[in-house]
Amino acid sequence: MAYMQWRSTLEVGHAQIDSEHQSLVEVLNRLHAAMKQGKGKDEIEKVLVFLKDYTVGHFKAEEALMMSHRYPGAQMHMAIHADLVKQVAQLVTDYRAGKTVLTGAVLDFLETWLVKHIMSEDKLLGEFLRAKGSVA
Repeated sequence: MAYMQWRSTLEVGHAQIDSEHQSLVEVLNRLHAAMKQGKGKDEIEKVLVFLKDYTVGHFKAEEALMMSHRYPGAQMHMAIHADLVKQVAQLVTDYRAGKTVLTGAVLDFLETWLVKHIMSEDKLLGEFLRAKGSVA
């Protein structure tokens, strides 16, 4: 069974954003599986770096949508994105240096952050984009 299940309540109503969110859930599941299976540090690091890079790409895509549609909450939303990117980049750095061990608490933090962010900030963005006719 997967660590985190995608559920329809996480959909924001924009196909690209929803697809990328599903991919983020899949990456969290890959990270959990690697940890649970006792994969080596290098393998876990690869998944962790992929998660960071994918998140950065996803945030850039969301931010481009915000800017092109003149989303009024863009600056605050982008600041929230920047904060998570900073935290995940630090996690990768600390993991590489042996300062951090990936634990269930780290996975819980990432899952909780993702769900809370989708259910609050991204739902608002989704409503705004749909009102502008942008659903792809």
